[in-house]
Amino acid sequence: MQIDPTNPITANAVRWLMAHRDNGHWYSTQETTWSLIALTNWLVASNEYETDYKFAIGLNGELLEEGRSNKDNLTDTTNLQVELKDLLTEQVNALVFTRGNGTGNLYYSAYLSASLPVESIQPLDQGMSLSREYFALDDPKTPITEIERGELVKVRLTVVVPAAVHFVVVNDPLPAGMEAINSALAGDTAIPSSYTAQDYKERGWGWWYFSHIELRDEKIVLSADYLPAGTYVYTYIARASTAGTFKVIPPTAAEFYFPDVGGRGAGSIFIVK
Repeated sequence: MQIDPTNPITANAVRWLMAHRDNGHWYSTQETTWSLIALTNWLVASNEYETDYKFAIGLNGELLEEGRSNKDNLTDTTNLQVELKDLLTEQVNALVFTRGNGTGNLYYSAYLSASLPVESIQPLDQGMSLSREYFALDDPKTPITEIERGELVKVRLTVVVPAAVHFVVVNDPLPAGMEAINSALAGDTAIPSSYTAQDYKERGWGWWYFSHIELRDEKIVLSADYLPAGTYVYTYIARASTAGTFKVIPPTAAEFYFPDVGGRGAGSIFIVK
């Protein structure tokens, strides 16, 4: 946009940026900042604020939506959804966008989304591997998949890094029936006392590399500026507070500024009786 704003390749760059957002933003704070600067320059050079055209959207010969886009509704988005069961299975589905004469650009994104039962999700290693296990406090060797309500559970999170990584963020979602407990707070005599670096069997190994630890309502977040190659084990205590059968989202880890380097653990089921 700064060198040649009329170059047709800029439209492809805009299309690529918009297609690679994650929940409305890009991978990192820096990528988001530069993307917004570039897109703002694009809006000015392409006369987006003079938009005025008609459009229509069809699928397999049927009209899904039609309307008019102008400067008064420029920020409005038309969201359409078709159930997977309503798509053709024996032939190609034809999704058609038409745009009438006038100024401005028509932007669209089409996604095919399908979900899997979380317990069927397998681990993925893209530079880091993760595993998560649950244990009763009196048996740190036998993993469990169920426990009585009100009991304490020791969660062991293992991260294996074959090569050194920087600015790593690890997310470990909790089962909906559990809540993490800060062991540093001496408010419950059933919780073990504060850990020391020597007591690695209780807290894990290499956990001191994680300089920032957040115990949120729905997950545990670990952050480290630098992790040399090795295996890191972090354990924490959670209380089974609500009875039920819960699908547990896999733990994930990635470099914040290079999120392609990362990995995830397996999904699972945990029962609070």
